[in-house]
Amino acid sequence: MIDIKNLTKKFGNNTILKDINGQVKKGEVICIIGPSGAGKSTFLRCLNQLEKPTSGTVSVEGTELTGLNEKGVQKVREKMGMVFQNFNLFPNKTVLENVMLAPKKVKNVSDEEAKNNAQKLLDEVGMGAKAEAYPASLSGGQQQRVAIARALAMQPDVMLFDEPTSALDPEMVGEVLKVMQQLANDGMTMVVVTHEMGFAKNVADQIWFMADAGIQEKATPDEFFAHPQTERAKEFLQKILEA
Repeated sequence: MIDIKNLTKKFGNNTILKDINGQVKKGEVICIIGPSGAGKSTFLRCLNQLEKPTSGTVSVEGTELTGLNEKGVQKVREKMGMVFQNFNLFPNKTVLENVMLAPKKVKNVSDEEAKNNAQKLLDEVGMGAKAEAYPASLSGGQQQRVAIARALAMQPDVMLFDEPTSALDPEMVGEVLKVMQQLANDGMTMVVVTHEMGFAKNVADQIWFMADAGIQEKATPDEFFAHPQTERAKEFLQKILEA
């Protein structure tokens, strides 16, 4: 589904990502964890070219993104839903209108079809009753669930999540993770940057541990949490478990 080869990203003289390789298979859930400043969010943004890699390649379903023009990248991005830390909903539009917008604009879906599909997705994320509400009247957890429905409205093949719970109050985290867990159960291919170790342990097929500009370890959750291989991972887990 996604093939990453020798991915490197520099900002000036600062190397954020160095020679990263990896593959995400269809239906897999990859959780990317690691200390702050490890380049996790930058890596995720390179996957859909919101950040242009300095060198290396990213291919999605066989199409190499790095060589495409903006229009070509846009086409591939339609297959990759992205959910950010901050919900980025349009404040002047209702919840329903927020979810309807992209399919109408990008895919020229009719009003009626966009509306029916949006309502169905809102029901699925537990937000159906709030369809006519405006984002400002919602809690953070509710807004993030609407943002997930909005990403799903484009019927993506892959979902990218960039620390989707980090801006939420602790009691709202569970409701968002529950929606993500359901997506994983339904077979959605997902790449998730997260600090939620319980979610990573229970839902991921693979953990990719990032530190010092690279992926230091790839393992199943059982292997990673029970027997981390590198000193860097051991140190990270010790700090997390003490916290």
